[in-house]
Parts: sequence; structure tokens; C-alpha cells
Amino acid sequence: MVNFIKKSILVLAATFGFFCNASVVININEGVMKPVSIALNFFDPSNNNLKADFLDVITADLENTFLFRKIPERAFMQMLHGIDQKPTFSLWKTINAQYLMNAELKIEDGKVSASFVLYDVLSETAVGTFRAAADEANWRQLAHAMANAVYERITGEAGYFDTKILYVALQKQSRGRKTYRLALMDQDGYNHRFLSNGSTIVLTPRLSPTGREFSFFSYRDKIVNGRRIPLSASVYRYDLEEQKTELLANFEGMTYAPRYSPDGNSLIFSLSRRGSSSIYTLDLATKKITRLTKGNCIDTSPCYSPDGRHIVFNSDRGGAQQLYIMDADGSNIRRLSFGKKKYATPVWSPRGDWIAFTKFGRDGFFIGVIRPDGSGERMLASGHLVEGPTWSPNGRVIMFSHRDYANNDRIYSVDITGYNKHPVSTPQNAIDPEWSAKSTLL
Repeated sequence: MVNFIKKSILVLAATFGFFCNASVVININEGVMKPVSIALNFFDPSNNNLKADFLDVITADLENTFLFRKIPERAFMQMLHGIDQKPTFSLWKTINAQYLMNAELKIEDGKVSASFVLYDVLSETAVGTFRAAADEANWRQLAHAMANAVYERITGEAGYFDTKILYVALQKQSRGRKTYRLALMDQDGYNHRFLSNGSTIVLTPRLSPTGREFSFFSYRDKIVNGRRIPLSASVYRYDLEEQKTELLANFEGMTYAPRYSPDGNSLIFSLSRRGSSSIYTLDLATKKITRLTKGNCIDTSPCYSPDGRHIVFNSDRGGAQQLYIMDADGSNIRRLSFGKKKYATPVWSPRGDWIAFTKFGRDGFFIGVIRPDGSGERMLASGHLVEGPTWSPNGRVIMFSHRDYANNDRIYSVDITGYNKHPVSTPQNAIDPEWSAKSTLL
């Protein structure tokens, strides 16, 4: 596993340069926008067919955001042969290119290096540069890094194309049973691998802030008169470096939705006993358990704010299932949502500016967002059964589970504006996505 981690640290040497004489043209917090047209000019003197592969990855990364439109190479009126060649801007304006990435690839001694200059065609100025190298086997991650650099310069937001997705893969068995397996893949569905064998039911995998481990909830069950009856429930930790699973806690009653604190030193989760559910923390070093909420209500799905000072959760303490916020020590509980439907699975944006949630009622299921002060609530996606949002590291895209009317489970993504909903490729049915904040540690 150590070798795997070393290989994942793909960029051996990288420099990024951005210039302040060009304006950012995309505001991804607003509604429908016309995609920016960009030309991707690649020069590959080694002629080893990596050019087409790089183009495919970068194009998919950018166009899947629906913020970019790649101009086809057949429309080019000038082919540039290296980053030192200056473009004739009038020719690129003729084909309506707003941006031009003039890139160059080189392969030597099993390593691939990439560099580019990004031009604002309308102002005829260079607005960014990129230079990086990686092992040839990790060319996909290098291509993602290039797409990140373009995205960051034009949108003003951090890129997320080199990140990974942790999720639960489902496979239908006989008599209605399903096999649940932990799985990990690149955010675009490549480099997929399974982390568990499906011998137990695993749910809600949640990554630590470092990305070196994740926690998950697991239980064994049996079927009695056609119904699944839980036999035992536990919270586990999986070490990605050592590929080992460690039992963190085994409780009387059902545990749900463990999540890490922002410092990674503790887990927060809900524990159900005698018809009620309360929120607890588990110190990972001392294994000390602290109860944060009390009463006969159902408190569940806790999630820390990025600064660790507050916790959002859902509860029926007011008579209906709504969202609440409390201080990290369990004090100062106040109601956040006031809608007529039920709210569940809240998760704080990495930026702290939004809280995503699941909302459901007689008219269906929805993925929505709300400000931490209770303002700005709006729905981003709907479906037969949509639930379990998770944020991209830059806080501008959300992934979630979606079950269709044929009982197929898939993962979808949607941006913060509520547009650009599309499926994420997985080899099997998939639920409970968790977006990594860092790719190099997985």
C-alpha cells in the first residue's frame, strides 16, 4: 500500500503561474451561463499517442462542469508546435475561441512532463502557465492536474478533477438480498477498486481530514419472515495505507452516520436506544464516549462545521424532522429549517457557506442547500429517491445517491446553481458517496 500511495503522489515537480491582467469570466455561483469556448492545442513531439488520451481527459473534466465548450481541432486555423510559439490571435478569434491552452508533452525515461500557456484570446494576453511531471503510469492524474489549472484560472475556484470518490457498491443477490462493498475510484470513475468483500453490510463511509483513513458503519443481519433483522452494529476505521480494518466501537443499539471532526481526532455519530436516538462523540485516542444530546427525541446525522465550532444535525424534537445547529459541546441548540417536509443527512460545505441536505415528503425527494443562518434555502435536484449529499473539495459541486423507479441505485452530481445534473460512472449500483478532499493521500 505504501507503493500505491507513492504512486498516487503523481506530480514530481510542478509550477503554476497566474497573471493578474485578465479578468475571471465565470461566476459559478449564478444560474445558467453560456459555456466558455476554449481551444486545446497539444504538441506531442514524441508522437506516442498520449496526446489523444490527455485531450480526452481534460475535455471530459472541463465539459462535465458545463462551464466550458471545447472547440474541435478540425476548426483550428493555426497549429502551434510548442509553448514557445506565439499564437496569431486573429486566427483564434475567427473560430470564436475565448481561451487557448497551448500545451506541450514530453516523455523521457518513463516520465511524462506537461506544460502549457493559457491565453485570453480576446485580450491577447497570457493569463497562466503550468509545468509538471509524473511517472508515465500516472498520466491520467497529470491530465487532471492540467484541467484543474485551467479551471482555477478561469473560474477563480479550486479544481477538483484529481480527487477520488469513496462509496458503497451494491450487487443484487437472490431473494432480494444485496451485497454491500466499499469501493474507491477517481472522481471520473477510473482506477476503480473494491476495499471490502461484501461479507457484511457496510454504509456511510466517511473520510478523515487527512484522507489516510475512513470510518464506516457495519452490521450483520438475518432475514425473519421476509424482513432484515439487525444482529449487531459497529463503527469501524479503515486504514488506506495499511489496508486494515479496526473496530472502533460496538454498541448495544444501532449506530448511524459516523463522521470525523475537522481535526481528525474524534468521530461524531448517533446511537439509537429504546426508541430514541442521541448524538455522541468518540475520542479516537482514548476511546472515551461523550453524549451531546439528550431526551426522547430522534437526533441523528451530525456533521461538524469546517472550523469545528458547530454541529448540524436533524431531529424530531420539535415534532417534525427538521435541521438543527448546536455548539460543538452540545449546548445552544437552535432550529435551522422550517419547511413543511422532512429534512435529513445535513452536511456542511468545506467553505462553510452552505449546508446541503435531503428533503422528502409526499411529492418526492430533493437535494437542497441552506445557509447556516437559515436563509437562502433552495432545491438543487429531485428524484424518486435522492439522498446523502457530499461536497466537492471546493464546495461548488454536490454528489448524491439516486434510486430510480426500477430500483437501480446510481451516483449523480449537480453544481451549486442547481444545474448540470449528470450521472457518475460506476461498475455496479452505488450509494453513499463521499468526496475526498485530497487525492494524493489515497
